[in-house]
Amino acid sequence: KEQILETPPDQPEYPTSNKSKRNWSQIDREIEEELKNEKPDGDQALNKLFQQIYERADEDTRRAMNKSFQTSGGTVLSTNWGEVAANDYEGKDRPTPPDGQEWRDWRKK
Repeated sequence: KEQILETPPDQPEYPTSNKSKRNWSQIDREIEEELKNEKPDGDQALNKLFQQIYERADEDTRRAMNKSFQTSGGTVLSTNWGEVAANDYEGKDRPTPPDGQEWRDWRKK
């Protein structure tokens, strides 16, 4: 059910042919609250978790996450900079690819 409210005095009232008035600010707030309370599932939930970890992390943790994910081809995501700084995910410490896949250099055709 739509809420029909008077326009607050601090906001301009726009001309309309509609006889009922809506408080669009209140509707906006309600939609934002619904989106905020919405629970993601599957891959969205996992991505949101990683975003939260990244946002709350210190500089070394962010550096570790970026380097481990990018240099491993997306197969490793570590938050430990001490471990990531010492490993060579592009060379000798490269993880094994998932079953049925193989490593290929994208620069070679």
